[in-house]
Amino acid sequence: MEFCNLASGSRGNCTVISTKDVNIMIDNGLNFRTLSERARLANIDLSKINAILITHEHSDHVKGIAGFCKKYSIPVYCHRQSKEFLDPMISPYIIDSDMDAPFELGDLSITPFRLPHDSNYNLGYRITQGKNSIAIATDLGFVSDGALEKLKGSDLVMLESNHDIDMLREGAYPFMLKQRILGKNGHLSNDDCAGAILELARSGTKRFLLAHLSQDNNTPEIAFDCTAKKLENNYFIEGSDVFVDVANQYKSTSKFTI
Repeated sequence: MEFCNLASGSRGNCTVISTKDVNIMIDNGLNFRTLSERARLANIDLSKINAILITHEHSDHVKGIAGFCKKYSIPVYCHRQSKEFLDPMISPYIIDSDMDAPFELGDLSITPFRLPHDSNYNLGYRITQGKNSIAIATDLGFVSDGALEKLKGSDLVMLESNHDIDMLREGAYPFMLKQRILGKNGHLSNDDCAGAILELARSGTKRFLLAHLSQDNNTPEIAFDCTAKKLENNYFIEGSDVFVDVANQYKSTSKFTI
């Protein structure tokens, strides 16, 4: 199973997971030109994508889907409570599927799970092939016990590390926006991400990808250092015991083979 994040952040999100049998895209908030260039550089053939899974209806996760589906006519999976908020041009491609239960796509088992966010309905995904699993959880105000259980035991976890709390509080955002981001249905701070990653490391996960970093209230260095220090203060050495990478808004990650 191969994993590649093509973009992560408030200006667009897209991840591709591939096996020999199936290729799935999780979200697409990129215009087709940008997506095509990222895919080309990552050696991903977009014409071989078999399905798109939507986490939630916010534009940075879905604004590229209508155009992509028009070109490739592939099925789209989303929770029914998100469907009515999507571009009507996506509707013909949506599969009427129960997104509150696990389902199969090719040789992948997909387990959706709900995340707390101020969208109509937000999903994380655990994607399993045989004994190997990848889990994705972005756009969440906090890591609930239920979500943590879905993430545990995964070989790779992509988890939001959106903001440094001090940068956000001292920054130029309006007060109400700051409160929204800091709230239980907002976005996950570096500190809360680091705490969750420590618990996941204790459960056996060794590879992490920090995602959905704020352009204004975070930096890759600050996010990485927060998690690395949390791990090292609890006797996990980054780069040896566990491995932490940071997703980027403007370029794809390397391909991770699980």
